[in-house]
Amino acid sequence: MDKGATIGLILLIVGIILWIAYGLYQGFEEIMETLDYATGFFTGLIIIGILVLFVSIILEQRKDTKKMKEEIKKEDLEP
Repeated sequence: MDKGATIGLILLIVGIILWIAYGLYQGFEEIMETLDYATGFFTGLIIIGILVLFVSIILEQRKDTKKMKEEIKKEDLEP
């Protein structure tokens, strides 16, 4: 895994863990009634983590595709 995927995964996991911990601290009923700044922050961490994961996966796939195209001989690509 490259740095982007690692950072995205860490942000996702930390966001989920903090959100669950805060939910247990405040009680799930209170959170459902009012969304405060902490809940918004934790949700933001989760969303940013997911976005970073998606972007890093897309970039890694593109890099691997380019690398594979360079490794395949031109003779193999011709019919």
